[in-house]
Amino acid sequence: MRAAAGHGRVMTSNLDTAVPSRGDRARAFAYFRDLAPAMAAYVVAIVAVVMWGHLDGDSPWRFAWALLPVLPVLGVVRAVVRGLRRSDEYAQLVQLRGLAVGFAVAMIAYVVLGMLMVAGLSTPAAPWMAFGAGMVAWAAATAVAAR
Repeated sequence: MRAAAGHGRVMTSNLDTAVPSRGDRARAFAYFRDLAPAMAAYVVAIVAVVMWGHLDGDSPWRFAWALLPVLPVLGVVRAVVRGLRRSDEYAQLVQLRGLAVGFAVAMIAYVVLGMLMVAGLSTPAAPWMAFGAGMVAWAAATAVAAR
């Protein structure tokens, strides 16, 4: 076995390389092609909601405005699912391990914050805190699993 120069990885044969293959690069580009428009639409939706949504008003339309960013998030979900379908078994396993940890952390955060709110703690940002905890855990667990 030999170590790849500068990468500290042990290669099992001369066929192994630290450089992504053409197929890996194509899958990554396809994922980016699916994800980028959805994320751009999400940013546009958030800006539109903040600028014109009047979420602190009393119009019933504020609820529709509040839900507007959900539409591009569905595009993000689509991109992730399509990316998983394109991935090989190892990449799927790494991603699903990360997702499982992120899901568990988010659920624990929701239970903790929910019980604190039942006990009287006023935390309007609780859903965002639990969401953030789950997303950070997903990213960290995926990075660790990929090592």
